[in-house]
Amino acid sequence: MAENEPRLTGGRAVARTLVENGVEHMFGIHGYINNVLEEAFRLGIKNIHFRHEQSAGFAADAYGRIKRKTGVCYASSSGGMSNYLAPLSQGIGALSPMLLLVGQHGTAGDHLDILQEGYAAECFRPVTKWTKRLVDWELNSFWTQKALRETCGYPPGPICLEIPVNNQWRFGPEGQRKYIPEHGQPRLPLSSGDPKEIEKLAELLLASKRPVIVAGDGVYWSDAADELLALATLLQVPTNTRRTARGAVSELSPLALPSSTRGALLREADLILLVGMRAGELESWFEAPDWPRKAVKYAQVNEVAGELWYPLPSEVMIAGSSKLVLQSLLAICAEELGSRTVDRTDWIAKLHGAQRRSIEKRAELRKKFANHTPIHTYELTDVIAKMIDDDATVIYDSYSGSLYLTDALRARFAGQILDAGPRVALGQGIGMSIGAAVARPGKQVVTLVGDGGMGIAAPDIETMIHYGFPCVVIVLNNSSWGGNSLMGEDIHPNIDWSVGKNNRWDLAFQALGAHGEFVERSEDLEPALRRAFASGKPAVVNVIADCDGVEYSQAWLRLKSGDMYSRGLSEIGPEIRQHFAVSALNALRIRKAAEDNGTHIPLSFIAELTGNDEAKLRDLAEQSSYIVPE
Repeated sequence: MAENEPRLTGGRAVARTLVENGVEHMFGIHGYINNVLEEAFRLGIKNIHFRHEQSAGFAADAYGRIKRKTGVCYASSSGGMSNYLAPLSQGIGALSPMLLLVGQHGTAGDHLDILQEGYAAECFRPVTKWTKRLVDWELNSFWTQKALRETCGYPPGPICLEIPVNNQWRFGPEGQRKYIPEHGQPRLPLSSGDPKEIEKLAELLLASKRPVIVAGDGVYWSDAADELLALATLLQVPTNTRRTARGAVSELSPLALPSSTRGALLREADLILLVGMRAGELESWFEAPDWPRKAVKYAQVNEVAGELWYPLPSEVMIAGSSKLVLQSLLAICAEELGSRTVDRTDWIAKLHGAQRRSIEKRAELRKKFANHTPIHTYELTDVIAKMIDDDATVIYDSYSGSLYLTDALRARFAGQILDAGPRVALGQGIGMSIGAAVARPGKQVVTLVGDGGMGIAAPDIETMIHYGFPCVVIVLNNSSWGGNSLMGEDIHPNIDWSVGKNNRWDLAFQALGAHGEFVERSEDLEPALRRAFASGKPAVVNVIADCDGVEYSQAWLRLKSGDMYSRGLSEIGPEIRQHFAVSALNALRIRKAAEDNGTHIPLSFIAELTGNDEAKLRDLAEQSSYIVPE
């Protein structure tokens, strides 16, 4: 130790390990963790200090996803650390590499009602990959480095280290044990997959007449976008990209299969290749009625064996890095083809027909809902998609608005669109915008936030202002917690879900130094957004908007299905049934959602509720290999 260097303590050991392993930014609110923070910032890590810990956690989430490295956040003990539950829960579902450092009371005060008593390692066990309470200061560096590595190990996710103050203050002649300093971001080894299984998959792809690729998170985390596009191009395969990998094949590409029309091609496919895809409710666990079973073969590639979905009958299952497996597939297929090209003219024509119909349907709906007062969410989201830069980062934080925005946007690159993942948090957009601005300086960052999210997280717009992050926050202001976007007064006539009528979020943050816009008319949307982007300041664009119709309310209908069944048809009048007037396929999806949650609803009830013919529903179920009891 140099003569003027501070004495090495347990807290400083953690800080130096962060620096030696390439950590550049940290997000949070100080307190019992200060011994770590002060050394980290003295050594050059940049601090982003927040108004609320929850937003700091969401910032670390977005930063980690975008940079493909650990987003480090911090908190004091007890109440401070407890505010991280929502972002950690989002992170474990969305595969976000996050490290939460929590300061804690000294171990001598355990269970003695010491000031700010709390146990982060116990609290966060269900929403992290693992947790650790550091009690031996000589192993602080080891556990910090291990956490930085394993947050990014597939599947990525949060880890929490809890550091009692007596650990942070401990010093002595002893060195750090079990630790070798790194200089930069730790890199984990990649698995290449079983060569024989890869050869078998290549044979399946080359023999297929109507293949489809569906690519998910693994493609993003292994940085396999180039290989995915190359394989899709070589073999002329329609490709649908999902989750953080959305845009790995640009949705402007002639080979891009939009999720809004994916079902049509899946039902005709003879081979469906899943690359880096995780099973779960967002993908209906690859089960009927959404995923076909008859006359189709499945193949799976995923980063680790534990992410392969064994309940899906598959010809080939390969555990290996998406990037390395796709590289091998490319080499085998290219060698087999030689100078020949793959002719899938008819299949690609079907894809282009699906693309065209999707665009035409969106245009029809946009025309139908144009110039409404309040502004319809179709129009709002179309204008957002039109106005943003091609390299903008877009963050979802509006229950209703996000569903509309998904089909309006066309992702250009993987990681461009960030959402709340399967845990579906609320109020994440403000913090995630800050994390995205740190990760992608100089690029547009746009978030669509509802009234609920603003009520939870809006104060951290002041953090944007403080640091000068020119994020644009677009508020879908429908004066409600979503209660009037579907069913509303029809199903809950005596319950008030409203918030303040047309709250002036723009004025509130103009007063603190943000750019503000208040928009009530359709013709004012584009000019308002143009001014917001041009301001170079954090901006709040407050749009009085709403939505109606069931086209983008399927998730809510499924959530209400069990409630409808428990009420009984006699209690469900026409004012409620009008909201359930959905297609036959969506009627089956409503039943399956209830079944997945443990409630078995007779098909006869679903038919009457949705206005579908039961016999036709049974025919469609049979065609989809969806088993419905008699």
